[in-house]
Amino acid sequence: MNRRDLLKLGVLGTTVALTNTYASTPSQTTAPSTNAINKVQNKKRVIIIGGGYAGLTVAKNIRLHDTTSEILVFDPKNIFASCPYSNLWFGNVKDTNYEQLIFSPLVSGAKYDYQVINDKVVSINKEKKTISTLDKEYEYSILVVATGIEYDYSTYGLDETTAKECATLYPASYTGGYEQLSLKKKIEEFKGGTFVITVPKGAYRCPPAPYERAALIASYFKEKKLNAKVVILDPREKPTTKAKGFLEAFNTLYKDYIEYLPTSNITNIDTKNKTITYDTFDIASKAFVQKKLNFDDANIIPSNKASSLITKSGLAVNSQGWARVKTPSFQSLNDENIYLVGDVVGEYPFPKSAQMAHSSGIILGEQIAKILKGQNPQFGLKLPGNICYSMVSPDTAIAVTHQAYLENGEVKVKTELFEDADNITAVSTKSWYFGITQNIFE
Repeated sequence: MNRRDLLKLGVLGTTVALTNTYASTPSQTTAPSTNAINKVQNKKRVIIIGGGYAGLTVAKNIRLHDTTSEILVFDPKNIFASCPYSNLWFGNVKDTNYEQLIFSPLVSGAKYDYQVINDKVVSINKEKKTISTLDKEYEYSILVVATGIEYDYSTYGLDETTAKECATLYPASYTGGYEQLSLKKKIEEFKGGTFVITVPKGAYRCPPAPYERAALIASYFKEKKLNAKVVILDPREKPTTKAKGFLEAFNTLYKDYIEYLPTSNITNIDTKNKTITYDTFDIASKAFVQKKLNFDDANIIPSNKASSLITKSGLAVNSQGWARVKTPSFQSLNDENIYLVGDVVGEYPFPKSAQMAHSSGIILGEQIAKILKGQNPQFGLKLPGNICYSMVSPDTAIAVTHQAYLENGEVKVKTELFEDADNITAVSTKSWYFGITQNIFE
C-alpha cells in the first residue's frame, strides 16, 4: 500500500472493513424500575446498548438488510460527541471547530428507522431476555452490547474520592461533552509551565491518541510562543503504536516543547499539590527508582476497563475484564442471544478504535439481519479492518492499518505502518473522519 492508497482509504474509510477471510491475508447504581415489562410484540426486537460508533453502525446496518424488525438503541446521552478528530480541535488546527464533533443520533434513527431512547441500562437478565433501565424493563429477541469503556483510576493508586477529584480537575477527555470542553479551556488558558499527559496502562481506547494530543498541544504552545512543556508519562518503553513517527516528531518538531518519559509507572497523584509520583527504570543503577513530578496542569488519562454492566450481567470476560466472544464471531461466549462489539471486546488482537468499531458494526449488523430472517450469518466470512491516522503537526500525519484474518481457526491481524509524516496523510485524516461520520449519520 502506498500514500495514494491511504488517501483513498481516507475518503472511503468505511469500506476498509470487509475482506474475505479465505484471502491470503464510575457507574450509576440506581435500582431499575419495577414497571411492567415492555414485551416483544409481533416482530422481532433488537436492543442495542450504547449509541457510539459501534452501536449506531450496527443499528443502521441491521436496517439496511432487514426492514421488518424493531430496533431500539439505548444511551443516556442525547448527543453523539466524537473523540476521533477532537485532538485537532484541542490543538487549534485550521478549519476545525466543536460543531464538527457533535451529532444527533435522532437524525440517523429517523433516517434508518430505529428508535433512540435516552435512558441508562442498569441490568441485563439473560434468563428472561430483558434489560432494565432507570425507567422501564424491555424484552429483547437479540441484544447487542456496545457500551465502550469506563475509567479505572485505581491503577494510579487513587481511592474513589481522589479519583473523582482527578476526573473533575484533570479530565481524561476520552468521552465527549464536559471533558472535551474542559480540556479545550485548559489548553487555551495555559500560561506556561509543565502540562502533563498520562498514557493509560493496559489496553485502552485509541492507542495513538495521547501521543497525537501531545504533539498538537505542543504545536499550539509553540505557535503561542509559551514558555511551556508537555510532559508525557508512559508506562511503556516506547509509544504504543507508530512509535517511530511519534518519537521523530517529538525530537524534531517539538524538542523544546515535549519531554517523553517512558517506563514511567504512576503510583499516586496528589491533585491538590499537583504532584505525580511514579516509578521509572534507571539505566545507571539498572533498577526502578521513585520520582516526583510537579505540574501546572494536566490531562490525566486513566486505565480503561469494560463497562461494569458486562460483569454484573454474568457475561464472560477475560482476565483483564474485557468481554469474551465465540471465535470468529461477536456472539457472547456464554449467551447465543447476546453480541458484543466495539471497545468492550477483548477476544481479538484488534485496536480499540472508532474505525474498528465501525467496521465490526457493519459486519455484525449484516449478520444479525440474516439471523432475524432465519439465514446463516456466516460468522467469519468477513472480518473487520482498521485505518488509524494521527496528526503530528497541523499539516502532517502518520498512519497505521490493521486487517483481521482467520488462520487455523484463530483471528489474527496484519499491521502496516506509514510513519513518514506528510501532508497527503493529513488530508486523508480529515477525509476519513468526515467519511465515517457521514456514513453513520447521513
